[in-house]
Amino acid sequence: MSAYCNIFSIYRYIAILLFFAMLVMANTAEVMAKETSYNNKKIIVLDPGHGGHDKGAQGTNGTYEKTLSLKLAHIIAKELEDKYRVFLTRTDDYRLDNPGRIDAANHLEADLFISIHSGGSFLHKANGIYIYYYNEISWPANILESTTLKTIKSKNIQPQWHNIQDRHKATSHVLAESVKNRINEHIEFAKCKVQGAPVLVLSGADMPAILIETGYISNPAEEKELKDAKVLSNFAKGISKGIEDFFSNL
Repeated sequence: MSAYCNIFSIYRYIAILLFFAMLVMANTAEVMAKETSYNNKKIIVLDPGHGGHDKGAQGTNGTYEKTLSLKLAHIIAKELEDKYRVFLTRTDDYRLDNPGRIDAANHLEADLFISIHSGGSFLHKANGIYIYYYNEISWPANILESTTLKTIKSKNIQPQWHNIQDRHKATSHVLAESVKNRINEHIEFAKCKVQGAPVLVLSGADMPAILIETGYISNPAEEKELKDAKVLSNFAKGISKGIEDFFSNL
């Protein structure tokens, strides 16, 4: 083989090596860009209420709050996952105490904490959609009827970051209003209202935090609505749009 052929073979080998090196570098850069993009996304923690032996409220047709809150949380997560990093405090039917729920959000350094519940009352006529933000002073009358908010002012359970939510109270109120406005655009069976309350599960959250009661499953008419997949999808869209509005206006 001539010297010219040997040199040509060497150059061709080098060219192939350079080509593959460039491919590797391009792929590495793409992966790093995707990782950076993912890591720059805001973190949202969704907290499906109750779980395990703690069934929460129960509808007249057998709907459990724990089941509905988890189902809706998964739908909301799906709606949010393209724009945010979304975590659930529970992904199946097991119980978490309030400190465990807050610990997860605080250790993740989440940007938002949203607890998902349904209302329950011994009065079947009790109705409505409510969003609560933490406020020691406010204590509306409907809270006293709700069986899903029995942890209010409990002296037996103290979160690790007790009352740290005070520093986020104003921002949490803004978040609640943003989500309320969008829910009211997407849901027809009831109007969503915002109220402040000393809700324990919110008190230790070191980020804007709200608790959403999606309607009273103890009310047969609202239970029927909340079993409708389209209604749950509309809740997820409203909540997602409300979150987007909140971040846009910061």
